[in-house]
Amino acid sequence: MTLTPDRNTLLQDLSRRRLLKAVGFGAVGVAGANVLAACAGGDNASNAVAGQFTGVYDYDIDAQTRNVAVEDGALLMNSVYADLFLPAGGFYNWKTHEWDYLLMENAVWEGDDLIVSLRPGLKWSDGTDLNADDLHQNFAIRVLEAPAWSIGFPQITELEKLDDLSVRARFDNPFPGIELQVIDHRLFSKSTYGDFGERAIAMVADGVRQGDDEHNEFNAEFIAFNPTDVICSGPYKFDPAQTADARITLVRNEDGYQGTEVAFDEVVIHKGDNRQASLLIQQGEVDYSTLATSAADQQAFQSVEGLRWIEHPGYDGCGLMFNYQKKPELKDVRVRKALAHLLDSDQIGQVARGEAYTRVNYYAGLVDMQAEQVFSQEELAGFATYDLDHDKATELLEEAGWTKQDGIWHLPDGEPASFEVVGVVGWGDFELTATQVEEAWNDFGIQTTASNVPADNPWGIWAAGDFEVAVRHWGNPEIPSYWGAFQMNFLVENARTGDTPGQDFDLKVDSPSQGEVDLEALVEVAKTAPTEEEQIEAVRTMAIVFNELLPRIPVWTYKYLAPALEGVRVAKFDDDHPASQNQIYMDNHVILSLIQGDLKPVE
Repeated sequence: MTLTPDRNTLLQDLSRRRLLKAVGFGAVGVAGANVLAACAGGDNASNAVAGQFTGVYDYDIDAQTRNVAVEDGALLMNSVYADLFLPAGGFYNWKTHEWDYLLMENAVWEGDDLIVSLRPGLKWSDGTDLNADDLHQNFAIRVLEAPAWSIGFPQITELEKLDDLSVRARFDNPFPGIELQVIDHRLFSKSTYGDFGERAIAMVADGVRQGDDEHNEFNAEFIAFNPTDVICSGPYKFDPAQTADARITLVRNEDGYQGTEVAFDEVVIHKGDNRQASLLIQQGEVDYSTLATSAADQQAFQSVEGLRWIEHPGYDGCGLMFNYQKKPELKDVRVRKALAHLLDSDQIGQVARGEAYTRVNYYAGLVDMQAEQVFSQEELAGFATYDLDHDKATELLEEAGWTKQDGIWHLPDGEPASFEVVGVVGWGDFELTATQVEEAWNDFGIQTTASNVPADNPWGIWAAGDFEVAVRHWGNPEIPSYWGAFQMNFLVENARTGDTPGQDFDLKVDSPSQGEVDLEALVEVAKTAPTEEEQIEAVRTMAIVFNELLPRIPVWTYKYLAPALEGVRVAKFDDDHPASQNQIYMDNHVILSLIQGDLKPVE
């Protein structure tokens, strides 16, 4: 897709304050020249090395470890490039809900047992065989280390190595989708983790699980472990001589999976945060980036020859989360709906994200793409919409007992209505969403102030309920199963305890069409029911209830626009890849195309 000036003319209609904020997050000025020179990393990459693919990511060569088994804090492990040197067992297709196996040959259910088999002939970059010993050790470590609340590894009760390539994992009450994290697991080598792996196998066989004394001792050692090298299984491996502060070069790993099939000899990853990445893209140094771009960046990129946009769908969005304890007037569904009708979601999305957003059509708690998979178009036509409508907002507030005096809305008890809406410092799209909500509600006569919570731990603030209205995500970008959206919408930051009340939203609700519904129980049914039909029926009920009761307001949906450069190092990006509906950070189809050898260099 291309960005057109016509869409961006909307920015001209904004207030001066909002426009300056929108531009300020991405405009490139004179001060950027020094940053650009610093992050170019030495040789100018525009003098393209034959067979070189370039990306960008904000890594820290000194602070980040080489303990790739503990992904958070490990070098490049939270980037999309991790698949190039440590592929997972399989690549999930978020649209078809099917697997494209990578290191695994297949995964087959036999009753309560999942039989997982590796491809034959795989090797690690240190020359050792990648076999069932790696698989067995990996699975045992994950049984101990995976969070107890997660789905997959914690439900494994037995592990057995069957032959040189296969492992049997027995599950406690398996259900459709329980295997997702197991197949999607990124394998690490027994050469590095063999001692931990053998200990984990013995502990799991003895019934030790997360939180037991034996595990606590194991975990302390495992987290502190910091090997000197990353042993790789994918088509690329680290080149120690080209691993530096400014850029990291991954070179072809011929013995690795797809090592002789990938079309690029090396992958260069420049160091850069969002702003530095934008500067590198404008200079033509980066072939593909998944880092966030502002509205102003998107405009600036139009002058880069060969620059195009690859659109990745969003499985979550930005909206408003309410604190029902601090603002009990929000318990009236008419008030929530009225507040939604005061927001121009297209304008808010455009200012906050430029072209990188989509509007919300169905208000189902699922992103629209998922709603269309679960419901027919005829059914979705019956869903309520909450577009900008001041007359409807007035009608709803008056029905709720609110009155307007001297241009200010008052609660039924006569007190002036007021809200504080909080974004997050440095999260530009959240900050801009908060300020626009402030303007919209103030313009209607509801006293509103916008502020921002610190970026170091907004999750703790949300969980503690230290807010009145928070700009917060809805939907779920990490769980491809439909129930993930409702886990986020209903359960995350909603513990309803003294220390962590969060939203304090009562999950036992009365729906106009569904009657009395226990939403927490329905999330569990949607997650663990023994058939897909039962899971989907629970999802459908929750989506209908969400649309009727609007427990939080979806404002806009993420659309990820990844800048990509054609004609310098990459010949062409695939316009119609089978996995193009994948989540950008979890199962990126561009990276899959590179691994498959379908992405080609300029000849």
